[in-house]
Formats: sequence, C-alpha cells, structure tokens
Amino acid sequence: MKPWKAWHLKTKVVLSFSFLFAFSIISSGIFYYYSSVGELKKQTLQLLDTNSTQITRTIELYIEDMEKLSLSVFYDSLVQHVLSHPDETNEAEDASLNQQITSHLLNISIPWPSVQGIYLYPTDNQGMTYYSAKRSPFVGNTIAEEPWYPYIETYTQSPYLLWPTMKENTITNFQDIKVFSLIRQINQIPTGKKIGYMKMDMDVNVMKDLVSYREYGDAQDSSLFIVTDQGNVIYASADEWTGKVLDGIPVVDLIGKSTSGSLTWQGKSYLYGSYRSEDTHWTTLILKPMNSITSRLKEIRNTVMSIESLILVLVIVIAWFIATGITRPLRTMITTMRHVERGDFSVRASHSDNRNEIGQLGKVFNQMLDSMQSMISRVYVAELREKDARLLALQAQINPHFLFNTLNILKSLGRKGATTDVVEVTESLAHLFRYSLHDWHGNVALSEELNLIQSYIKIQTYRFQDRFTYEQHIPEGLLHARIIRLTIQPLVENAVVHGLEQRKSGGLISVQVTANADTLEILVSDNGVGINRQTQEMLNQNFAEIDIHSANTDSEHMGIALLNIQKRLHLIHGNQYGLSFLPKPDGGTTIRLAVPLQLA
Repeated sequence: MKPWKAWHLKTKVVLSFSFLFAFSIISSGIFYYYSSVGELKKQTLQLLDTNSTQITRTIELYIEDMEKLSLSVFYDSLVQHVLSHPDETNEAEDASLNQQITSHLLNISIPWPSVQGIYLYPTDNQGMTYYSAKRSPFVGNTIAEEPWYPYIETYTQSPYLLWPTMKENTITNFQDIKVFSLIRQINQIPTGKKIGYMKMDMDVNVMKDLVSYREYGDAQDSSLFIVTDQGNVIYASADEWTGKVLDGIPVVDLIGKSTSGSLTWQGKSYLYGSYRSEDTHWTTLILKPMNSITSRLKEIRNTVMSIESLILVLVIVIAWFIATGITRPLRTMITTMRHVERGDFSVRASHSDNRNEIGQLGKVFNQMLDSMQSMISRVYVAELREKDARLLALQAQINPHFLFNTLNILKSLGRKGATTDVVEVTESLAHLFRYSLHDWHGNVALSEELNLIQSYIKIQTYRFQDRFTYEQHIPEGLLHARIIRLTIQPLVENAVVHGLEQRKSGGLISVQVTANADTLEILVSDNGVGINRQTQEMLNQNFAEIDIHSANTDSEHMGIALLNIQKRLHLIHGNQYGLSFLPKPDGGTTIRLAVPLQLA
C-alpha cells in the first residue's frame, strides 16, 4: 500500500471528506445509541425497582390479612376447647365436634375465597385432624405426614411459618391445585401451653390478582418470580416455574446487592428489580430481557445507519466532484509544466476563472512563463555571443602559436634552400589554418581530425627530425565517428611540446581509439618526461570543477590550453564528457578524451 504522501490529491480530498463525515456520524450514532440504551436501562431499572417494591407491599398486606385470619382461628373458643380436650369425647361426640368445627371454620373463611382449606392438628391426639376444605383428608392422615412438620418445631423467625407452593396433598381426590400454606402453633389460653397446629392453604392463583404491574414499553415480556431465600418459587408469571426451585439465579446474592441491576440467566441478558420482605422473607424478582429494551432502538439505529450510508455515498460523490474541480486545473498546469520542462515555453495554463486561488495561480504561472521566456531569450542570445567570443578567443590563442612555430621552421628550411620541404610545410600549415577556421560549432569525421594530426606531425617532423615517431590504432569502423573539431590535435601538440621536447631520441606518440557502449574513447599517450601523480590529480580536479564561463589564467596553459578544450567539451556535450589524465606506470603521459559515440 502506498504511503499517504504518495496518494493523489483527489484521493486524499475524497478520503478525508468521507472519513471525517463517516467518523462524525458513526461517533454521534454510537454516542446516541448507547446514551439512549443507558437512559432506557435507567428508566427500566427504576420501574422494575418500583414494581417489585409495590408487589412486595401488596403481598405483605395479603399475608397480614391471612395472619389475622389465622389469629381469629387461634383465639376461637371452640377451637381452644376442641384442641385442649381431644381425648375427652366419644365417637359420637367426635363426629358432632367435627361437624361443628368444619362449619365454624367455613364461616370464618367464607370472606376469603383464596383459602382452600384450614386444618387443625391436636398435639395430644396426632391421629385426629379437624378441617374445613372442599375434600376430606386421607383416612389415617396425621400431622407427621405433613412435609412442614419437621421444621415447625424449630422455626422461631416469626409466629407463623410460610410454606412454599406445592400441590395440595392433604385432602383426597385433589386436582393438582397448587397452594402455599400459612402454619402456626396454637397455644392454650391463658396458660400458653401448646395444644396443636393450624395449617391454612391458599390457592397460588390469588397472586395473579395481587401482582399486576406496569411494564416499560410495548413488549409485555417481563418475568415475575416470588421466591424464598432458598430459591423455592412461590409464584411465577410463567406457570411452569411455580412450585419449583429457581435454578441459575442466586437469590441470596441478589439480596445482598442493589435492588436492581443486570444479570445473565439461561444464556440471555436481563435487567432485574428485586425487593425482599422482612415479614415474609420472600423476594419479589422481576426480569426484563435486554433485547426487548434495545430492539426498538436497534430498528431505529439500523434505519439511521441506512440513511447515513446513503448520505455518505452522496458525500463521497460531492467530494469527488469538488476534488475533481480542484485537481483538474492542477493536472492541466502539471501538463503545461512538463511541456516547459521539455523546453516548450510557448504553452500557457488556462485560467478562465480568476476569482479563485487556482485561477490566480494559473495567471501568475503564465506571467512567470512570459518573464522566463523573455529572460531566457536574452540570456540565450548573450550566452551564444559569449560562446562565440570565447571560441574566437581560443582560435586567437591557437593561431599565433602555430604560426610562430611554423614560421621558424620555414625560416630554417629557406636558409637551407630546401624549397620542396618549404612547399610541403606550407601546404600542411595551410591545411591546419583552413581546418581551424572552418565552422567551430560543427563536428567532423574522426578521419578528418586524424588527417589534421598528420599535417601537424609532418610540420613537427621538420622541427624535431627523428627525435620521435607517431603511430595510431583506430578500428576502421570508427573512422566515420563524429567528433568536435580541434580536440585531438591539441592533445598531440601538448604531448610533443611538453612531453617530448626535452627528449633527444626514442620519443613515441600514440593515438588509440575505442568504443565503449555509447562513449567514444580516444587515448593520446607519449613516453616523455611525464607528470607526477599529484599534478595529475590536481589537473583532473580542475577538469571536474571547471567553470565554462570563467576566464583562463596563465597557469591553465599546457601547450594549447587543455582547460579550454575541456570547456568546449562541457559546453557542447555536458559535464559527463571531457578530458582526464590516466596513470602510466612505465613513464610518460596518457590523456583520455571521452565524447558521445556518434556514427555517421
């Protein structure tokens, strides 16, 4: 993936717009969603807490009424008499007493239709049971068969014991009616002696009328449980839990915590509100599924996200058009700049709208091009004139030098009367001058430059006689390679004057030409006095750092000024070409001339 800096401006603008918009709407959406969920949770928890408290108070009032009903039985004189003297009657009297008790208890419980039965168990006669119920108890039914009996003897938390919901099991032919029971000990008045127990069964369906409550939202999906500290379900809005043990919810732990909160039960998340009665020791627990609270918000969230997605697409399209409007003139300007880079200063950037920054930029750019074109024209003409002046100056430096040396030779030959030699030298000199004065800006075939060297060597032979020899090694295929005029001959002249002039005999000048890739290499070597390594390095450094516009100094001359040749090469071919000295271990000097390889 390309780094951000390498991306196109249009891509950056579109992505930036899209990211900022998407980030803002997503952030605000998330904030709104979770704020709404938090507020709904808070309101739901408050409602659950209120409902659980009100239901608990209602149940306490009902149990309080049932306790008053049990106390009316407790203090009833007939009940006191029967339970105090259970063994003092015969069978006929027992039947009469049973009928009286049943009738009496029925009269007491008539105002309370939820009471399924009232049972009296004498302590001194555990085989006897007095009752008022829709069905009679089993024959031989005793208090010892009641499931609550082992607990009543040791129960001291309150004057009565509330037994959890179970199927009615005391009477015969029962119909799976679920009841919860209030059991209390009956003491003799006024001695306080325990004379029996009373059990009062209440139909659990009475809870449906007691526990009505208001739910939050449209979904009526809360679950209500009235449970004991041991987890026995007295009543549940879902009937299948009534009379069972509530698994998975530690009621005791909930009692020790806040009265509302969240929990996970059977793999689902719920909000709960709970309240424990200090009178009944029952806890009212209401569960509200989390998904029912957030379902409506999720629908709103999904709708909003769909709308925001469409808006995001619209923003991307708008950002794309905006970015295109910004980058199109910039791309046009870049294209114009590339034309300028290739040397075409006639192009201009379009700036039809000058009111914005892009139009102003195009206008200023065109003004800059106008100024540059005018300046370049002036500088170019001035530079051409300067080049011509410098080349003419070089010619002026070369011509007197050749003329001086050659005139000395002609004078010597004239004194000797060697007219034939005078003619030959004169012809060579004329060739040299004719060649040097003809079109310095153009280039020639390598063979023409070598013919010039032959003319120069012919003149120098009359001066130095047999003190040096000249040889050249040029592949035939390179004889037509193009080079600048007067670039090799001055190197040969430099080798003669500075390398072999002090040598009495055995001098050698060699010209070797090779082609290396796109470069034509010309090596001019001599076995003269040579140049020490330090001087060679200094000259090579001067070659590399030469300024084509600087004037020459006297120190820059070695025969014909090599630095002037270097300037010509840099001026025409560029700084990557030119002269350089090469080390020559066996003595003498080798200078390398590198120019572009151009075959005719």
